[in-house]
Amino acid sequence: MNTEEQQIEQLKAFWNEHGKGILAGLVIGFAIFYGWRYYDAQVRAEREAASVQFEQVVAALFSGNDDDLTAAQDFVNNNTSAYSQLAAFQLAKAAIDANDYGTAVSALQTIRDTAEPELAALAALRQARVLLAQEQYEAALAATNAAIQVSAFAAIAYELQGDILLAKGDYSGARQAYLTAQAHGAEGLAELKLNSIVAGS
Repeated sequence: MNTEEQQIEQLKAFWNEHGKGILAGLVIGFAIFYGWRYYDAQVRAEREAASVQFEQVVAALFSGNDDDLTAAQDFVNNNTSAYSQLAAFQLAKAAIDANDYGTAVSALQTIRDTAEPELAALAALRQARVLLAQEQYEAALAATNAAIQVSAFAAIAYELQGDILLAKGDYSGARQAYLTAQAHGAEGLAELKLNSIVAGS
């Protein structure tokens, strides 16, 4: 059995050999731990700030002041959180109410470019309706084609395509779009629209 002096010498030898590595590991471990806590706190603070700003932007959007539309656009363009996409939907709605269709199309395009597929598809459908109202038929059809890629929105997108083609005067194309919408599960209005084409063309 080692004496106390021998144990101390062994401990010294172990520390001389491994002490720097242990200290370095501890320093790195503390740095990672506190660095992560700092990062997490920063992210939380940024999210809370974005949430407050989002509420302010949305509250101001429907005041009818053009400056508020500009402020909302700035928020959408300069914020990368999910709040920016929610604000873009609200901005599009306020812009439509103000007959500012260009801003609405731009806001919805921002969502299409940055959001997950389902949210992007919803934005594409809304954008297609705005473009249809402006009689920009080809751009509206392109937006519905993007929405079709998400199966949950395919029926709605094909039905909207039928509406666009009908507005263009393409009765054959509209009929086919409504039939495809029905094949994807669309009911009710799609059938009525199809029947009206058959009866009227």
